[in-house]
Amino acid sequence: MKVCPTCDQTFNDDSLMYCLLDGAPLVAAEGQPTVVMAPTDKPSTVTFVPPPKKSKTPLIVGLVVLVMLIGIVAVAGVLYLLFGGKGDAANANRNGNVNATPLPKASATPRVTPSPAATASPAGMPSPTVEGAKPTPKNEESDEITPIAWNTSAGTFKNDVGLTYKFQCPENGTGSVIWGSDIYTGDSSICTAAVHAGVITLERGGVVTLEFRPGRAIYGSTIRNGITSNTFGEYSRSFVVR
Repeated sequence: MKVCPTCDQTFNDDSLMYCLLDGAPLVAAEGQPTVVMAPTDKPSTVTFVPPPKKSKTPLIVGLVVLVMLIGIVAVAGVLYLLFGGKGDAANANRNGNVNATPLPKASATPRVTPSPAATASPAGMPSPTVEGAKPTPKNEESDEITPIAWNTSAGTFKNDVGLTYKFQCPENGTGSVIWGSDIYTGDSSICTAAVHAGVITLERGGVVTLEFRPGRAIYGSTIRNGITSNTFGEYSRSFVVR
C-alpha cells in the first residue's frame, strides 16, 4: 500500500509511483491500519486533478531579451559597415598608396671619373663606356678647361652629339689605348688621340678641344706621331680632336 503525502490518499496498487489526484510522489504506508470499505453498488469514482501548469512568463522574457540582443548586434554591424568599414578602407588605400611608391632605380651603367692612376684597357680591346660624376658643360661649347690624365677616356663625359669640351693634358705623358684614325671611338684616350692626330705631344702636353660625333660602322688603324691606333668595328659614339 502507498499513500500520498500531500492529500493523504492511499492506493493499494504498489506499482503506482505518483498520486492520481495531485501528481505527488507516493510513499509506502507502513504501520497504518487497513481500512475496510463498505461494499456499495455504485462504482467508486476518482476525480483526476491535473497538476498546476508551469508559467511561460520566464521563457517569453528570455526570447524577448534574445531578440533584442540580436537586433543590437545587427544594428552595430550595419553602422560599422557604413562608417568604420569606410574608414578602414580609406586607411588601407592610403597606406597602400604610400607603400606602392616606387623607389628610384639604380643606374644600370654607372659612370665614374677615372683617376690619373687608372690602368688603361689592353691594346686592341675597347674600354667600357661608363657614366657618373663628370664635368658637364653649361652649353654645347664650354670655354672651361678641365685637367685630365693621359688614360682618361672620352666615355667618362656626357657624349651627346655636338657637345664640345676643352681639356688640359699634362706634360711627359704616356700613350694609352685608342681606336680609329682622325675619328676615334667614344671610349678612346683623349690625350693619346690628340697626340695621334698631331694636336699635342707626349713631352709638352697641351690644351685639346674635343667634339662628340655620331658613331661609325668601322674605325681604322694607323701609326702617327709614335702612337699606334687600333681597329674596331661599329661603335655608338665617336669624337674628333683639334
